[in-house]
Amino acid sequence: MRILAVTSTLFVLHTFIQAQTVNVTVEAGKSLHAINPWLYGINAARWDESLFAGKTDEMLLTADRDAIAKIKASGVTLLKYPGGNDADHYIWNSPSNYATEMDTDEYIALCREVRTEPFITINFNEPARLAADWVHYCNIVRKYDVKLWEVGDEQWGTWAKGHSTPEDYAKKYVEFVKAMKAVDPTIKVATNLAVGSYGENWNERVLRAADGYFDMFTFTFFPISRGKENDDTLFASVLSYRKMYSELRNTVERVLGNEKTGKMLFVNVGYNSVNHSPGPFTLSLANALWTADMIGTMAELRTDIGCFWALHNQYPPGGGDFGYLSSDGTNTPRVSYYVFPLFAKYFGDEALQAHSADPLLSVYASRKRNSISLALVNKDKKKTKTADVDLSGFKPGNTAEIWLLDESRKAERMPDANIASKISFSVPPYSFMVVRLASRDSLPPPQSIALLASPSASSASTMNALWGPGSFDAQKAVDGRMDTRWRSGIRMKPEDGDDQWFQLSWRTLRRIARVRIHWGENHGIEYRLQASSDGKTWKTIHTVSDGNGGTETFDCNPVVEGRYLRIRASKGTEGGSAYAIRELEVFEQH
Repeated sequence: MRILAVTSTLFVLHTFIQAQTVNVTVEAGKSLHAINPWLYGINAARWDESLFAGKTDEMLLTADRDAIAKIKASGVTLLKYPGGNDADHYIWNSPSNYATEMDTDEYIALCREVRTEPFITINFNEPARLAADWVHYCNIVRKYDVKLWEVGDEQWGTWAKGHSTPEDYAKKYVEFVKAMKAVDPTIKVATNLAVGSYGENWNERVLRAADGYFDMFTFTFFPISRGKENDDTLFASVLSYRKMYSELRNTVERVLGNEKTGKMLFVNVGYNSVNHSPGPFTLSLANALWTADMIGTMAELRTDIGCFWALHNQYPPGGGDFGYLSSDGTNTPRVSYYVFPLFAKYFGDEALQAHSADPLLSVYASRKRNSISLALVNKDKKKTKTADVDLSGFKPGNTAEIWLLDESRKAERMPDANIASKISFSVPPYSFMVVRLASRDSLPPPQSIALLASPSASSASTMNALWGPGSFDAQKAVDGRMDTRWRSGIRMKPEDGDDQWFQLSWRTLRRIARVRIHWGENHGIEYRLQASSDGKTWKTIHTVSDGNGGTETFDCNPVVEGRYLRIRASKGTEGGSAYAIRELEVFEQH
């Protein structure tokens, strides 16, 4: 029996008005450049007390594990520390620093746990020796191997503490670089430049005054002033970024030459929609669509590193929230949060030439080995945009994987699209869609449709008998990870029975061809595998009377149609919980 990847008819969403067709061209054979994996970065502030609420030697006890898990799940690849303008006020080894704030060791522990690259900004207003001591502590004493450093934050701005003339800044910057690289010559150090016009001819004067000491250039982009927020102005600012960034690169090339410029890293070290005092607009879907548009533009223009502002807002938020997680203790993902996993997990690593005939439908394209990914941002509030894709230099298979972010779907996996006759995708109003096309010559592994289902269970354990409190809800059995699991409720009394069930439900009827159960430390001995079209009348697919745990696979011959699938168990292994499932996989046949 041959089981194909999960597919469906062309993904079409209901809309209030007729869809508008947009011609999109993608030249898969025209590579622009490699996409730096550090593009998906974010700022982590030292004053973020929610991450490590206690002393450094108690960080494992006081860490906000929920926040850390969500940061890891978002797929961000770099964490910048210790903040924006606050970095020019922070003394990293001061004995007066609050124990509740995130210090260097806690910051590095966070980076290692969420598997991100560290990036530290030096206080420009303290002696260069203090910066060198920080490098020595990180890379010589602690062996943290922090490669990315920045001297000062937005020093071109008149509001920055320590702001001076470009020549005075450059002179002091060179002192910092010399002192820091004397400790570790392998590090990269960034100087502050600006996109846009900030007077003083800052960029050119700094470039000429400090030539020979550059590894990276940092700048920030917060396009809207507080009180002037609106969707149209925000979306238009992406074009402004494109223009200003190109002007910056042209200035660098003119002063330093093409060869030197090609060796530099360009870093958008802080970006969000509003320049200060975030209001409700920062929580809007428009803010998330702009973030997606910005990341796509930065990837296309070869911005090497991007640092969204920020993990958490400084508490309490003023009616809005810069943070992509809420700072009220719940770590509620803001809508902008969901942009990052879509890019980090499903976008490619090589930028391609792409064009949309409609300015309200942005399109970005990338390649990764044998697949092409498209990022589509529909900025039209009312109209669905049907993207008719003219793809050259690549022959896709008959299906496309789709993920969607809109008002109701938060980076949700959608049914696969059938593109056997035409490469076309319906992008709903005000949405961000990522599409991945596999090469016709490379058959991807089957996709488990359990990832598209809503899971539920008769019970779930909130206690790990060995380690204490834990989360073992039904979602953990269909999250695509083998290091998490669902556990049934703990038997509290000897007479408690083993009758339990675990269930999946889909929005539409499915053709179930194979079911695979990856049991955990406890497993079913006697159970039935059942399917239903209405959730009321059940058909038994398989009956098991001597289950052995591990991984058990069941083929359905003939294929079983149903909207519901459940494991109905009557006897499990001994222990606190009768059953534990690391992952339940379901494969469809077409």
